[in-house]
Amino acid sequence: MKAYEPQRCLADDHLYTPRIKQHSLEKIRLHNYYVSLFTRSMKHHWPQLAYLGLYSGAGRAVVEESGEIVETSALSAVRIDSPFTKYIFVDKDPRCIEALSARIAAVPGQHDVTLINKDVVEAVSDIKTAMPRYDKNRGLLSFCFVDPFSAALDFEVIRALGSRYKMDFLVLLMLGRDVRTNFKRYFLDPSDTRIARLIDDPHWRDEWMSLGRPNRIVKYVCEKFHAAMARLGYQSGDPHPVYNGKNALLYFLVFYSKHPLGLRFWAEARKGISAQLTFDFH
Repeated sequence: MKAYEPQRCLADDHLYTPRIKQHSLEKIRLHNYYVSLFTRSMKHHWPQLAYLGLYSGAGRAVVEESGEIVETSALSAVRIDSPFTKYIFVDKDPRCIEALSARIAAVPGQHDVTLINKDVVEAVSDIKTAMPRYDKNRGLLSFCFVDPFSAALDFEVIRALGSRYKMDFLVLLMLGRDVRTNFKRYFLDPSDTRIARLIDDPHWRDEWMSLGRPNRIVKYVCEKFHAAMARLGYQSGDPHPVYNGKNALLYFLVFYSKHPLGLRFWAEARKGISAQLTFDFH
């Protein structure tokens, strides 16, 4: 089995197991490829490697189309050949945290794991407490996977972490399924702050109007998110699009690092899973 291929056709362990779509396997493969490459390459250069999983899930899921049980990103990150020295998982669903805890306990070896059962926004202080201490003798390099179910992602979380730690981010931007589908409602309701919090711009409606309401909604939001990350000093790799079976865009996986090596790893990961390298922002 390739390092990035999730474990599949697993037996039911009778713990909480949410449902996912077939297209989620592509996301898991890409995540797994990157974290495997990241730890193998960095373990000899950094004494501490931390993994942070936001919206971590339960570690396993049922694929709706096939009914098979597969291992998802959180448990895959623990099981890689060169594990991180610290793991922090955050999910507001207590069923996910309870199931993930039991599944991690069943993985051979010793793993330093903190599980936080809170909404991601409310968990920032807990994350900072759980993160390994950094000093000149105990260097710390971190990777954060942000995997929300919608575009309800508060950029303040990324700012709080990215400004404090040497941390790369892989972020799922639900720009097709959520933003494009519901954009008119988000735009017309001035009390809705979803887009503003996602792209770190409370005045985005005025800008959108000044641009003449262009139709390239997904491109606009994606570029605004890139700009927000750039203000923190991050560079972006090529976004990776994920489509459903009808070739409709669901979301982008976007990668950010402050170091060129991280971007090289991301490009290698995309190439490694034979990804589709061209996409349409419409």
